[in-house]
This record gives sequence, C-alpha cells and structure tokens, in this order.
Amino acid sequence: MKILVLGREEDSLDYLRYCESHGIEATFTEPPSLAGIDRDAWQEVLPALVAETTDLDSFDEIVSFRDGYQVHTDLLRRHRGWPTRDLDAVNCLTDKTLFKSHPAVRDFVAPYVELALAADPREALDQVEAELGFPVVLKPSNGFYSAGVVRVDRAEDFRKAFVSVKRVCGLLRDSRGPSQIIAERYLDGDEVMVDGFVVDGKVTCLLFHIKLPRLTGLPSFHETGCVTQPFDGVKGPEFQEMLERVIGGVGLDNSAFNAEFRYDGDGRLYILECAPRISGGGASVHNLLRICTGLDAYGIQHRCGREPVDLTPTRRSAALEYDFCAAKNGHLVRLEDTVALLRDLDADTILQYRENGQFVFAPPLNVETVLTAYFACETAQSAEELLDVVQHKCVIETTEQP
Repeated sequence: MKILVLGREEDSLDYLRYCESHGIEATFTEPPSLAGIDRDAWQEVLPALVAETTDLDSFDEIVSFRDGYQVHTDLLRRHRGWPTRDLDAVNCLTDKTLFKSHPAVRDFVAPYVELALAADPREALDQVEAELGFPVVLKPSNGFYSAGVVRVDRAEDFRKAFVSVKRVCGLLRDSRGPSQIIAERYLDGDEVMVDGFVVDGKVTCLLFHIKLPRLTGLPSFHETGCVTQPFDGVKGPEFQEMLERVIGGVGLDNSAFNAEFRYDGDGRLYILECAPRISGGGASVHNLLRICTGLDAYGIQHRCGREPVDLTPTRRSAALEYDFCAAKNGHLVRLEDTVALLRDLDADTILQYRENGQFVFAPPLNVETVLTAYFACETAQSAEELLDVVQHKCVIETTEQP
C-alpha cells in the first residue's frame, strides 16, 4: 500500500513508524497554498500543481494531519475519484472565523470580535472595549497548537499582545494563508477535549481529555499535559449533544474530529473549535486511543468512508500525554538527559522532533513541540500524579549559543 501524506516528514514521526511497521510506503509532500486561487478553480488547479512533482495515480490513499491541508486532501482525493468529505464543511472547520459564524455553531461559542491585521492597535482596543470588555483572549484565526494565543486582562496590556499575535499570524501566513486576529471573551473554567469519528452520520466520541495545567490566571494558553480516558457518554451527554448538533449542522461525515471546549465561571460549556482530523499530528490520538481503548486510529482513518469500521473499545484505561517546550527562546541542549529520565519513568512512547543545537521559540510564539511522551496509567488520578512528577523532573534546556 502506498500513501501520500500532505505535510512534513519530520512532523509525522509517529505515522512514519506506523507505516513502516505495517508495510505501508509513505511519501510526504507539502502542497502549494490555495491562497490567491479562486475557490471555483481549486479542483482544477491544485491537482495540476501537485502532479508537476508527484504521480498522484501511483497512490492508494491520501491523508493529512494538518488543519491547513485538510481541504487539499479532499480536493486530491476527489481528483482520484475516491470518497470525500463535504468541502464546505472541511473549510469551515479549519477556519476559526468561518467556524464561529456558522449557524450551527454560533450559539455555542463565546462572544468574540474579528480584528483586521492592518488595524491600528488603538482602534482595535476601542472595538474590544466597546463589544467585549476585559479580560479577553487574542488568537490568530489561522493558528493551531495554541500558537499566539494570549490572555489580556487590562487595556494597558492590549497593544503588546496585539503586536505579538500579529507576529504569529505573519509566521503562519506561508503555511496557513492570510488571517485575522480574533478577540473573544475569556472563559475562566477548565479546558477539555473530545476525540472521535463521525461515520455515516453517527457521531462516536472515543476519548475525553483534560488539558493541564489548569490555566486560570495565566497569561498564555499552552498546556503541556493531557490526562485522557475513554469517553463516558453517561458523564458527558452535553458534549455528545453539542457535537451532534455542530458536526451534523456543518455537514462533516466519515471523518475524524477533535473538539476543544471550555467552561465559564458559571459552569456553562462553550466549544472553542472542532477540527476535521486526528489530533496532535496524528500521534496524540493514535497513541492515546491505543493505550485507552485498544483501537487503531490510523487504521480507522484509512478505512473511514471506504468500508465499515468498528469503533468498539477492546479495553479501558487512562493515559498521560506530555508536550515538552522550551522555557526560553534559544538553542536546544542536553535533550538526551530528558529522554533518559522519561525512559526511567516507563514512558510508553517518546517522539523527539528536534535535536540539540536547533533554535526553538518558547510559548506563546512556538508552533511545535520539542518532544512528546505518552504514558499508560491505571486511572486518571494516577495520570495526574505522574504529570506532577514529569513536569518537575524533566525540562527542556536552551542556551543562547548553539
């Protein structure tokens, strides 16, 4: 089996391992941006551009784990005559402004305003004060991985935050296209995620994640830990009901989904985003679903929409995912020490994306992790206890000189 993966090989280490262990030949490519191309011409133009360097007819499947390439994936699959998802649904779920304004979604999102990148910070501040007040959260509309997401508590801090988010929008422009800045009312409750699949119109929630540390009072939004359990429909009917309305209303089908939610101080639940893909570059859901339920996320994705899939868990346990990012901008040093400590803690899987000597940004400017570790745990409580150990014993060190 030959699969074309839209994305960078270095970002898909887990999927590459999976393909190698299953006798699958994976080829990676980064397709051209659709920015500047008329929507009506996408279907004709994109396959022609990709075909200049890639023989599309030689592949048995085309996948991507990046938001920015989901539309590309379905355009190329449609070119091959394979089953595809609704293009409007995929486009909506990979663009925060389209998502928040969709009729099926807008009743479930926190109050927000859109700020043009070219806006004067003073004018943007006036708009935020008039329509939202403080505290607010600023984020790029084309962002992912919490890149550039910043909490602003006071008007005096707004200009600095606005310029910071604008910078991230610029960094993401080449890969994600043009964007706006979204300002939304800050929600001070816990943030959680749900992963699952929608197959033939049925929404099946499989994993429930609590994002840690809890971010109340912190200026940025970069959780490092994720405690995961199999989804419990009895305890989480509000998530199931909201996702059925959102996913069904938008029109997504035969697809993975990753939805993020946050509570406000009064306990009301809001949806932050719902991406039409396996989360964490594929690695997060693949490892967490395997540990917690025994299911094969990549295998399900390969079959979804083509043949029947069984989403029945074969076991139930908990897991911990921990993303390592640098505390300070700089060149990485002594990564091997961190990896050795993780092995001593019986990490199930360790994925190292960067090497010693490479320069990395610290949150909120980083758009990627340095390394990620996954742990099998008996309970959610034991996963939280392990998180405390990991975040205090294992650190990512940087220096100003390589």
